[in-house]
This record gives sequence, structure tokens and C-alpha cells, in this order.
Amino acid sequence: MKKIMLLFVLFVFCINAYAGQEDKIIDRYKKATGGDAVKKINNRVITGSITQGNLTGQFLAQSGRPDRIRLDVEINNSKLTECYNGNSAWQQDNQNLQTLINTEAKTLRLKALLTNTYLRDLSKYRVMSKYLGKVQVNGVETEAVEFNLNGVYIKVMFDPKTGLIVKEERQLNEGIEETFYQNYQSVNKVTEPFLIKIKRPNRELEIKVDKIEHNTSLAETAFRYPSVDGSKPIPDIEEVMKALTINQEKIKELRELYAFRSMETQKQLDGDGQVKETITKVYEVTPIAGTFVQRLINVNGVELSKSDQEKEDKKVKKEIENAKKEQKKRESKKKNDDDDDSISIQTFLKILAVKDARRDKFRGQEVLIFDFEPRKDFKPKNLAENIVSKLVGSIFIDENAKQIARLEARLSDSVKIGGGLLASLSPSSAFVFEQEKIRDEVWLPSYEEINFGGKAFLFVKFNQNQITQYSDYQKYQTDVEIKADPEISTDTN
Repeated sequence: MKKIMLLFVLFVFCINAYAGQEDKIIDRYKKATGGDAVKKINNRVITGSITQGNLTGQFLAQSGRPDRIRLDVEINNSKLTECYNGNSAWQQDNQNLQTLINTEAKTLRLKALLTNTYLRDLSKYRVMSKYLGKVQVNGVETEAVEFNLNGVYIKVMFDPKTGLIVKEERQLNEGIEETFYQNYQSVNKVTEPFLIKIKRPNRELEIKVDKIEHNTSLAETAFRYPSVDGSKPIPDIEEVMKALTINQEKIKELRELYAFRSMETQKQLDGDGQVKETITKVYEVTPIAGTFVQRLINVNGVELSKSDQEKEDKKVKKEIENAKKEQKKRESKKKNDDDDDSISIQTFLKILAVKDARRDKFRGQEVLIFDFEPRKDFKPKNLAENIVSKLVGSIFIDENAKQIARLEARLSDSVKIGGGLLASLSPSSAFVFEQEKIRDEVWLPSYEEINFGGKAFLFVKFNQNQITQYSDYQKYQTDVEIKADPEISTDTN
């Protein structure tokens, strides 16, 4: 019994000894902000006055768990709004209204998660942290922690004496935004900042908070993409989705007529979400017997050696033989769609329910954008449908061609495989998929990005990012005619 107790003490000691410095800083912050009192906060509204030089105006911040946030700044008839609504991000000023994508959208969502959770349950959303060391902020030594999610980062500096946040940095298109927090006061037993200073490359703002309210009735419309007076009406969504489904089926068929090149960049991440290894592989891809056979061309820009080429040729030959065998099996056995665990765009279109339809621009062209979430009445029949039924995001549509230009999605909940014994995917695992028109002939995939993490066999953590770019499409079968898109078509696109 004494030996067991000794081993237990040693085990606890080892855990504490190797606990990351960032965890200690975050725990100190949790206590400083109010401990368990914070758990009761579901949303927050901050109102105050704002100053920019000699100009004054109003500030409003609205946020709701887990990842909705809206920031409004109005100074001297100049307005700026930034919002992440749980599905997508948007920004509006006096001249423009636009959907945000890539770094700015992902960073705004990360800011929402850090703000709304008060740094609690971050692992639930795949937010990882890393201690960066001591940093001077206005002559005061602070401790810096970097938070990251799906390849974007926010750096936060903490006062080692109070445990509270002193400064936050995030990346914008125009440069780094620095936000300083001061004059903390207690609101409903939760410690909140009442003086906020924001520095951007083109301006500096000072916000004096008048009031902070918790758990108020937030209007859902506050986070929705704004309607624009005089914009063209949105077409019938059901008809658009039907056309997308038909065209996506045709893309699946037509893709098997083309050989192409793919470049896969895979980043292995460590426990802090930092890149520990990057491998880029280029493949020549050929459609054979209903599947795509990849032949490796180079790794990290280096061509294969002669011996490696011979090994690759043998592997490709074997894959072709297997593909032909599998094709015969498929032809002799009726396929049951309910048993298909492959995730396809068709699966998305069958499951998703769209909302907040609007018009915007993507690659310089006007597109329709729909936010989406799973249909509440949908019951998944296989693994693919189970995964898709927990996705939220947005879909960009070329209205004339009735084609998907971009689809971005993330898991809103965890997905367990084999009851969690085999693997589980974490919420916030996400992907992006893009298509474009190739040589004015046909729409085909051009880009994919996958960020996923979770556990395998209950305890083995994994975290990975992979980007695949498709190019050099060449018609592999020349006996089929490919026609250009009509104005609105579901023919051969």
C-alpha cells in the first residue's frame, strides 16, 4: 500500500513539475477574473465612449458563447463594424460591406473564443497555448502566451502580479492590432477592463467603458450579415441548391476524364500547435478504373532518385491493378449509398440548411454566399453523414454557372469514431474547398485545406494541417466533348 501511495505522489509531482508555464498563467488569470463566477456568463455587452485624437464617438461590443462577437465603432460619422456570427465573418464601413475569409476571419473567431470563454475550456475548441517568455509592455514586465487555432495566432500579455490581461496582439491585413486593457473593476463578481486602447497601423483609439452587462437578451439579428438597400434579389435558394447538386454530380464524372497535378503541403504540429515538420509532395494524378492513381514526382522540391523512381513505378503498377479489381467488384455488387463513408460535396448539399443569403465578391467576381448549418431533422446513416451533420460554415456560389466556388466548414461538436475508442475529432476541426473554371471548359477542384485534431485510441493526440493545390489539368480521354458553360446551365459543368 505504501508503494502505491508513493507512486501516486511521484505521479502527481511529475504532472505539476512538467505543467506548462502557460497553464499556470492561464489558471492565475481564471482566478483573477472571478473563478467560478465566470461560468455563469453566457454573453456580454460593453458600451462606452471612444476618442481618436480630437474626435469622439461611441463604442459597442456584443459577444455570446461560444464564438459570436460584434464590435461597432462610430466616430464623427465614420462607422466600422466587425462581426463573427458563428458561421462566417463580415466587416462593414462607410464604403464597403464584405465577407471576411482566411486569416482575418479565423483570427476574429479566435478572438471571440478567447473573449467569451475567459480562457476556459480552450481545449474543447482546439485552441492551443504556448508560453513565449517575459515581454515589456509600457515599461512593465509581463508574461506572454500565444494562443493559436487552425494556423492563426493571438498573443496575450499577462500582469504577473494581478494575473490579468495587459495587452493583446492580433494580425490584420493592414498589420498588427495592439489592444491594451486597464482599469479593471468587478461586475457581477467578474473582473472586467473599463479602459481599452487600440492601436492599428492607421489609427489609435481610446475606449472609456460606461457599462458592462452580462447575460442580457442579445438580438440574433445583430450578428447577421446586413441587408443592402438596392441590391439584386436573391434567387430561389431551393432551386439554386438543386442545380448545385446536379452540377456537382457532373463534376464528379467529368473529373475522371482529366489527369492533373497535385501539390500536398502537410504540416505536423506539436502539442502547442507549432509546426514541427513540413513536407511538400508533388504528384502526377491519373484517373484509372474509377479511382485516382498518384505517382510521386518530388518531395520538398527534390526529384526522386533513380531507385526511388523504380519503387514508385512498382507501387503505381500495383495500385492500377488493385483499382481494376475494385472496379470489377463494384460492377458486380450493387452499391448501397448508406454504406458509403466518403465525404463528398454531394453529402453536404443533402444535409445542410442555408441561411443569411447575400451577394459579395470572390476572386473579383460576384458570388452568392450562404451560411449553413445541418438540418435539424436530419438523421445520419453513416460516418460521413455523421461528420457533415455537425458542420457549420459558408458556401460561395457562382450564380451564372450554378457552381460552388468556395466552401468552408468547421465542426461545431466532437465526432467519435468507434464510440471514441478508435478516434475522436475535436470541435473546430475545419476545412476549405475551392473550385474554378478550367480553360473555359469545366469546373474542377483547385484548392483544399484541412485542419484537424483529436485523439486516437483514447489517449494519442494528433494535430495536422494539410493544403492541396490542383493544377495542370489535361484531358485524359479525348473521345468525350466538353462544352463551355451557358449563362445558367446544369449540362456539362
